[in-house]
Amino acid sequence: MRVLIACGGTGGHVAPGIALAQRLMEMGHDSVVAVSEKPIDGRLASAYGNINFHPIPGSGFALEPVALVKFLVATARGFFAAIRLMRKEKCQVAVAFGGFSSVGVGLAAAILRRPLYLHESNFKLGKATRFLAPFAKAVFIPPPLKKRHPYGNRKKFFPMAYPLRRDFKIMEMGEARAFLGVERWGKLLAVTGGSQGANVLRRWVLDNERNLAELGFHCICLVGLGCERESRQIENSKGERYAMEYVPFCDSMHALYCAADIAVCRAGAGTIAELIAASLVNVLIPLPKSAANHQMANAEAMEMEGATRIVEQRHMDRLLCAIGELSDGASCEKMRMNLRRLRSMGEDGGELLAKAAVSCHWPLL
Repeated sequence: MRVLIACGGTGGHVAPGIALAQRLMEMGHDSVVAVSEKPIDGRLASAYGNINFHPIPGSGFALEPVALVKFLVATARGFFAAIRLMRKEKCQVAVAFGGFSSVGVGLAAAILRRPLYLHESNFKLGKATRFLAPFAKAVFIPPPLKKRHPYGNRKKFFPMAYPLRRDFKIMEMGEARAFLGVERWGKLLAVTGGSQGANVLRRWVLDNERNLAELGFHCICLVGLGCERESRQIENSKGERYAMEYVPFCDSMHALYCAADIAVCRAGAGTIAELIAASLVNVLIPLPKSAANHQMANAEAMEMEGATRIVEQRHMDRLLCAIGELSDGASCEKMRMNLRRLRSMGEDGGELLAKAAVSCHWPLL
């Protein structure tokens, strides 16, 4: 069995596609992973030489005339590229993870009468998922969404956890810090803004380096591709020196999350799944311009479970206070317990999705 996996556009879309390809490989099946032409996709793909990646044209949807024309042209190119790819690689089934990269592949699967499965990671169904749902055999959505969203009442929609890559392995804090080469003493704050929302968080860290040092935090801040790596030592009022590291990209997010005491992140579905896997105490800052404000929906679902603290981007002045409050032992441990509870509830979404794809049947017999 050969499966065409459509993902791309953001790390949160590419990562579950890689996870599915890994599970299929373990089961003895082949896959072709269609990603977008954006640099972030190529950067992630370069770390997995054993996976067959193919860039597919695509562009985000918008109603503004120029952007709409760009979307339609790119989608048409992606559709014909997907037709050629499915025929050339003899793909028998397609799995799409949403985003603009999925549209051409989903339409190609429908035209070629290949079974199509959709996986929506966010707590709001994306445009691509809603558009392609009529053509799909099954649509997999976050488990809480199945309970409360009207789409959850439809027989085609099923709950399934976010597929995590095999290399996202849990480590002891000391081991993770040694792996990353960071200070083993003091607390560590991880600040990650994803591929679209890093600048605001980077500026906040720059403005609050001394405040973080006063709270006893070293910091690793991911600043995005194209930025320079920087490193500074900041001295607090006690004469203690704390490291402030600005890093363009991290290939080992599992190590960063396991090394950190607290994380400040955007609220993408992939980030949330990894925070739960690492049981990492966190503050989420939803990206205001995310499609249909889906990051706020993701964050609110986590907050309802007591598994995050939300700070809106327009209230960044409250972030330092939130970090300070979570530094308290009782608050920290309470959130960590809720994260562990969520982790214990989830099955391996990647394995279940791989079984559905190769059997062309869901629910599994």
